[in-house]
Amino acid sequence: MSNTNPNGANQYVLDPRQKKCWDLYVSPKSKTFGNATQSAIEAGYEASYADVITMTDWFAGKLWRLNSTFVGERKMKELMELSLKDQDGNIDIGIARIQADLAKYITSTQGKHDGYSTRTETDVTSNGETIVTREQLELAVNELLNKGDNNDAI
Repeated sequence: MSNTNPNGANQYVLDPRQKKCWDLYVSPKSKTFGNATQSAIEAGYEASYADVITMTDWFAGKLWRLNSTFVGERKMKELMELSLKDQDGNIDIGIARIQADLAKYITSTQGKHDGYSTRTETDVTSNGETIVTREQLELAVNELLNKGDNNDAI
């Protein structure tokens, strides 16, 4: 059975050339910026594969996400710049709500380093461990202390 990928990549394990190819393609400092074929060749793909790199699922998916992000940002800008008043001078509540939601979203994501972040409480740490409360800790300590007293009596 032949191995078509020299790096052992499959649908679960990424090929390091994929990251390198994408980074070369999107980096303005790269000599292959915006040229998918040359970026793929520079990343180590064979020329025959490099010619069709934009039709591969992983590349097309990354390209779609990049383009959809640009479209989304453009739409948000358009919505933020809409006039709140209609032709009669009345405030359009629908547009006001959309702009308020967008303003909250933008400040909580893009402005998080300026103090606009939203804090979300959770009982699980970033690595999936459950956080122990003070009450749980005190209960566990008391149980251990009481258990020690019972063992001494035996």
